[in-house]
Amino acid sequence: MFYWRDKRSQKDQADKLEHIYSSKDGLNRRAFGLFPQPKDDKPLRIDLSNNVNYQKFLVDLEGQEETTCVRLVSPGRKARAAVLILRGRVLGCIFGRDGEEQLLGQDGYARMKEEMLLSDIIVDAYKIDDKTAIAASSMFHGELFCAPSKMTPREVFNFSLQHLLDTKMPGTILINQSDATRAVLYTFKGKIHGLFCFQDGWLEPTLEAAEQVLQNAPGFSVQASKLLCPNIFELKQFTFSMTGLGEGIANINQYQSLSLDYSELANLEKKNKDSLARALNESKEQRDQAKAPPKPWKLGMDN
Repeated sequence: MFYWRDKRSQKDQADKLEHIYSSKDGLNRRAFGLFPQPKDDKPLRIDLSNNVNYQKFLVDLEGQEETTCVRLVSPGRKARAAVLILRGRVLGCIFGRDGEEQLLGQDGYARMKEEMLLSDIIVDAYKIDDKTAIAASSMFHGELFCAPSKMTPREVFNFSLQHLLDTKMPGTILINQSDATRAVLYTFKGKIHGLFCFQDGWLEPTLEAAEQVLQNAPGFSVQASKLLCPNIFELKQFTFSMTGLGEGIANINQYQSLSLDYSELANLEKKNKDSLARALNESKEQRDQAKAPPKPWKLGMDN
């Protein structure tokens, strides 16, 4: 859904947003473009007036416990921001403005909220699935695979993908070309969960599709990252409340599982006392009971 600061033609706004995010050569050169892209070709568009209350907008997103991406563009001030939200909590954020250093995490989020108070901005929000959000967060909070210089790009891709599948940990593989990104591959629980190409959009999450992307990217390079969080409690340390209202909340008596594994995500689609949002708000004592992190990247190991 799209939220616009002042009333304008929906078509004009949609065309402007499409121009900002598009890439004629099928390559992404913006850091905030690495956030998961929408899968719906025709998202709901809502035209709003100058009196939009973006604080209420954020409160609603947090209260609804949705997993979404929120993107902000200010064409006049040349500012851009993107926020990755997992069940109502910020999991990653980046804010950038021409001529200024990019801000990440809570600093970037604070600047984005300040920008929301100004005029002439475009904000769009769209749902993504939990697995894609968690895998994507490895780009901000994960361990980067530092490949030996003797490895070819193809060997780096094969090794990093096999490692992510064997360890069954959330991760991403960026397929880069020159100084830009051609595609992003997401892994989760030992499978290729998603594959997005900036030229062709979302592709079938298969090794064959990834191989085709590599064939169409001469001189490619690979950047792989893995999230060293085996469960929700380990992940919580990287999240924070969108509004500040969700910090310091502990529902110890209502939450039953002490080590909620990612495999249980499918059972948490409906809000109940064991919701993922409550898991993210559990106490540090419970999080300390989580399983030890998996083995780091290491050549010569099966996983």
